[in-house]
Amino acid sequence: MTMRGKLRWCIGAATAAVLIAACSANEVPGENNAAAGDGDADSPGDAGGDDSVRFLIAENFWADWVPYQSTAQSQARLETHIYDTLLQFPSGELDQPEPALATEWEQVDATTWEFTLRDDVTFHDGSPFTADDVKASVELASGATDTDTVLQTRWVPTTGEVVDDHTIRLVTERPFASLLNAVRQTPIVSSEDIEEGSDALAQNPNGTGPFRLVDESETKKSMEANQDYWAGPPEIERLEWEFVGDPQTRVSALLAGQADVIDRVPAEQHATIEEADGYSLISATASEQVNLWSIPGRVPEWDDSPELRRAVMLAIDRQALVDSLVMGESVVADSFAPQATLHHTSGSPAYDQDLDEARRLVQEAGAEGLEFELWVASGFLPRAEQVGEAIAANLNEIGLNVRVVPSDVAGLVDDSNSESGSGLLYHLSWSSGGDPDAALGIYATPNRWTAGDDTIDQLVADGKTTVDPDERAAVYAELQAYLWEELPHIPLYNSDFTVAYSDRVRELRVLPNYETNFYPASIGE
Repeated sequence: MTMRGKLRWCIGAATAAVLIAACSANEVPGENNAAAGDGDADSPGDAGGDDSVRFLIAENFWADWVPYQSTAQSQARLETHIYDTLLQFPSGELDQPEPALATEWEQVDATTWEFTLRDDVTFHDGSPFTADDVKASVELASGATDTDTVLQTRWVPTTGEVVDDHTIRLVTERPFASLLNAVRQTPIVSSEDIEEGSDALAQNPNGTGPFRLVDESETKKSMEANQDYWAGPPEIERLEWEFVGDPQTRVSALLAGQADVIDRVPAEQHATIEEADGYSLISATASEQVNLWSIPGRVPEWDDSPELRRAVMLAIDRQALVDSLVMGESVVADSFAPQATLHHTSGSPAYDQDLDEARRLVQEAGAEGLEFELWVASGFLPRAEQVGEAIAANLNEIGLNVRVVPSDVAGLVDDSNSESGSGLLYHLSWSSGGDPDAALGIYATPNRWTAGDDTIDQLVADGKTTVDPDERAAVYAELQAYLWEELPHIPLYNSDFTVAYSDRVRELRVLPNYETNFYPASIGE
């Protein structure tokens, strides 16, 4: 059984997809595998028992539990099971929010929203959920406190006015078009836990969600059902998450009965799973933008020459990457926003491969023979090393001298973050879930991928606060056109995202923003 298509999803945790190390090909996770900390599964284990599920994921657990401070996709996926948010969007449409911790909501004026909260919810530690928890969570997440957060780039500063224990008003500093979207991205944390500070939060993920954390290591997270969950206890009693970096290892484990669910299934393995009895695939074009991301200041010629950046864009056969290497439901990027994004517009020109024009632009830029590094890592984005080598071959053909640097996750992240890093381009992705502010805000200050561009910064700010839909669409069209002209990074493709699972797992919900939801999934015979 296979479900395919360009599924639409409106919102999600915006997460930078950090590439990860791979274990040896064809190795099924077992006791002889690498120890914890080496980047792969550190113990064996069969598929979950009668009431449990084992899920092998492609991204390692590199973040901690401090809320609102991580871009780790793996962390966001874990948090959706431990924490709840005020609203959810199961239909996939921006204009169709549904209740979660909030049962009712209305816009009071241009900067104020009122939410009525459930009165039957408790945190995993038994403490009651109240409006004080929403106030503390939103104020911290949105940047309304003295603590800067990663998530505040998805908000404008927002304060909470507690009306009573189960009614709260959220007051934004200025009109904010994406408020309901931001609310969906913001896990609600206990106000008492927030008051204790980040050290306590890092060690104690205490949410109201359907599962609670009971054990963890560098490569595994174990959850058990929250029997007091306000929407009813999960039918899955125990949920095991395990990082396994090599895609073939994940596939082998699934087909050997050692896993129930795996993600990031490479396209060349789809047929194998489809032909196997008792397994299913869910595939989608992800709301994830894969770029060659540049670090400002590394190579002055790159920063100073739009001709050089256009040459690189024209040299790469992006269609061949999609057709021959990435495959699946991936599509060539035609904007800096994924095609599933609200207010997406296609860029012009299309930047189809044109080696002659690319060579001319390299010469015009005086960049012949320019040397730089392109960093990739295996196991997460499909065929990352092969993609890197194909890109380097294209670029070397137009007179550049590009060296591909294969890496594990630690090396890639360290190099991109370090002042002494040597890479110029990094094969990475950004998952945004369909909201234009989440998709395009990454290109604005203060994100480390930009040296600062007043036009980008202003258009991102305007898009965030422009409420009229037509005017907002015009702002984002202008922003996408500007990015397409300037090419601060090199857009490659929107990812294929495929999850494979045993048919014993029923009602598994997989979204193009990479949420893989085990509630209210169940286990059958």
